Amino acid sequence: MSYVGSTAASTVANPPNRVTQGLMSQSNYNESTSISNGGSLWTYNSSNLTTDLVVANFFSDGHTLGMRNGDILIANTYSTESSTGQIVIIGTIVGLSTSGASMSSEGFISSTATAAGGG
Repeated sequence: MSYVGSTAASTVANPPNRVTQGLMSQSNYNESTSISNGGSLWTYNSSNLTTDLVVANFFSDGHTLGMRNGDILIANTYSTESSTGQIVIIGTIVGLSTSGASMSSEGFISSTATAAGGG
């Protein structure tokens, strides 16, 4: 599934949201794209697969939104094509360029959810 960012029609746009800019965020935002200088926390909810978020430049408007390498992303997404297995993943933004950003494919944390109910 494709990313529908901030430049999409308002009825379908679903960009990530910055929750906090973090400690020393002003210098992070204006001066550096180094991994060690990220500091913001982002959330993202979609029916995309976890494997989609790690594709290079997945967040095609990441630079414009203010994402920086080293920012933390918490995403509520899916683990299978059939939109089952909804999970939460926590990872780091990497590969930031004017073409976009993505979540690191190494070292992200995921937690599978189970359906409530049952007997």
